[in-house]
Amino acid sequence: MGVADSVIDRVRVERLDENVAGPWEAGDSQFAVVVESGGLAGVFAPVDELPAALVATRLGQSALNHPVDDHGGLLRRLLAELGPHAAGLGRWAIGALDCAVWDLHGHLAGLPVAALLSESPARQVPVYASWLSLDLSADSAIESVKATAGQGFAFTKWALREAEADELVLLAERAAEWAGQSVAVDALGTWGPTRSREVARRLNPEAVRWVEDPLPRTDLAAYTLLHRQTKGLPVAVGERLSCLEEVAVLLRRCRPEAFTFDAVWCGGITEARDWVGVAHDAGVPVHLHGRAFLPAVHLAAAFPHAAGAVEYQVVWEPRRQRTLRGTLRPEDGHVALPDRPGLGMEVLR
Repeated sequence: MGVADSVIDRVRVERLDENVAGPWEAGDSQFAVVVESGGLAGVFAPVDELPAALVATRLGQSALNHPVDDHGGLLRRLLAELGPHAAGLGRWAIGALDCAVWDLHGHLAGLPVAALLSESPARQVPVYASWLSLDLSADSAIESVKATAGQGFAFTKWALREAEADELVLLAERAAEWAGQSVAVDALGTWGPTRSREVARRLNPEAVRWVEDPLPRTDLAAYTLLHRQTKGLPVAVGERLSCLEEVAVLLRRCRPEAFTFDAVWCGGITEARDWVGVAHDAGVPVHLHGRAFLPAVHLAAAFPHAAGAVEYQVVWEPRRQRTLRGTLRPEDGHVALPDRPGLGMEVLR
């Protein structure tokens, strides 16, 4: 049976094997979404409990008998199934299922997902290092920043949560000095508009590439106002968005320094390729969020003209890959595109 004749005949959710992963810890994702057609299976893992449950109880049934290669049609069907609830958790669940279907498509075609998205995907994808649990005010921070920056990443990103504006600026500029290059910082939604304006007035633009998520919500009006009031503050935003129309307006009005959306949280690879295109048309660089690292690598390889370095979460990503064979580890700031069919993912059992 060829790809064109293949339909989804089973969708299931598996719990990952704790004997392989080691004892689970808080925050670990413990599930895999599996999609089957004609005896072949596609998989996406790891997935959190709530989106996995939504796939198991609602979305999987809606996907049955749908053509494997009709990704746009399947996305529309799943969005219709959830209706007004197709945001947040709903998009996350749709994205996990969508990625599993792309993996199945790759297995049926004998091609990596990036090769399904593009005729000539890049073989190497640049990555940047993200270490958001490090306290930059700790005495040991200097060694951690220097060691991470010395591994050849495109650049590094560090967390700067609530503090006075002067301290935030000082820590950001110290991190850039230790790294030997400008750094990205992630405010994790903790600054708010007043502190963002205060930081913008003090910040050395040569030290910071961008400030990610300075506001507590990705509110279009709030970010538009912030853009007008702080022309000197380079902002990155996107991981909490879930609507293409929102994306187009935000990119046009706010002109972020980087568009940092998540390839699964947005609704999956099918939706993500449109978001990459919209950002490219708007002239906004894409730096895909690292939570969905493997799909992000395939997207960046397929569209290297539009997608730059992908986030590699140096603490969390190795934990996510514990139950997978063929894991991706950066070397000299790049990861190699998997040459195996699909996403290149195999769940260890």
